[in-house]
Amino acid sequence: MSHLAQIDRIISEVNDLNEREKILFFHKMDELFDNFDTQQHEKISIESAFGLWKHRNISKDILRKKAWMKK
Repeated sequence: MSHLAQIDRIISEVNDLNEREKILFFHKMDELFDNFDTQQHEKISIESAFGLWKHRNISKDILRKKAWMKK
């Protein structure tokens, strides 16, 4: 089943819910998104963000010099 067909099926099932069930469903969806964001941020370590610069001697002067050379 394609993703679009699955989404259409889920929407039709949600439309069949009563008001209380819809509220519970949306609260559960909110929890899932909160957990998803937390998991994504936990997977990214600070070391990976600076991994490209790990063994380089970079200073402000070196960066300024390179910036002026590229003008």
